[in-house]
Amino acid sequence: MANWCSQGSGGGSGVPPRTRSGAERSVPERRDVYEQLADELRQGIMSGQYQPGDRLPSTLDLMARTGVANLTVRGAYRVLVEEGLVESVNKRGFYVRRPNATTWQMTPDEMPRGPAVLDRWAADAEAAGLRHREEISVAIEDASAPVLGQPVGERLGLKPGSRVLVRRAIRFTAPGDDTPATPDSLADEYYPYDLVRDSALASPGVASPEEILAGLGQPLHGYDDEIRPRLATAEERRVLSLAQVSVVLELARTACTADRRPVLVSHQIRRGDGAIYRYQISYQGHRPATRTTRAAKHK
Repeated sequence: MANWCSQGSGGGSGVPPRTRSGAERSVPERRDVYEQLADELRQGIMSGQYQPGDRLPSTLDLMARTGVANLTVRGAYRVLVEEGLVESVNKRGFYVRRPNATTWQMTPDEMPRGPAVLDRWAADAEAAGLRHREEISVAIEDASAPVLGQPVGERLGLKPGSRVLVRRAIRFTAPGDDTPATPDSLADEYYPYDLVRDSALASPGVASPEEILAGLGQPLHGYDDEIRPRLATAEERRVLSLAQVSVVLELARTACTADRRPVLVSHQIRRGDGAIYRYQISYQGHRPATRTTRAAKHK
């Protein structure tokens, strides 16, 4: 790797290998220098020199090999993280990001025996060869909590002042090898508290909402989806280990019974970096009109 210390633009003096003053420590020494370093690392990734999951050279190694300062190396890695090519793993370093090429089926399955499966996340992860797990917590909240800008109580048809039971899940996936699992998505489920307070949904263990609601006499019959792509919030970036500028897919799915009573709101935050979200829409085709002919009357 080249030594970048003597490289400048416009004939200026060379860049010293350390920051020049405390006032300049919040930004890399020279933008063109850390961009050149980012270019070289990017080329190594694109050429296959560094494969997905590989650990990239450490900050100290790059400082020793190129003669640039710590902030310059960090600036180069920051560029690659924001581009989605690299991810920073706490206390371990920088790694080439594994592409998120998973296809997530967003249409519930109709099971031959039993209720429809509302959320296929686990089945899709297994189909992609991924290990998966969830960290679940349960809380009781006021129904005024917003979901996609609308109070969840309104979505559930509850009276003002009502409470909801919330099951919050952080979902993790990992390849089939021993790679540590990383946060994949967030999934919150809101239920009318009075409906499910004495059910298994009120504890943080694994539970099937479809089967439990069916057992309560409220089998799921259909749902309404609202989807919005947007930039991730600071908290979502922190929990999901996302780049500084990242797009997520926000889903609000309201599930209803056969009489159109809403009994569940699923609020999910999915990563938008390369994943495919697939819907299968069924509809009844138009049948050709039946033409009725009358026998001619013969005189």
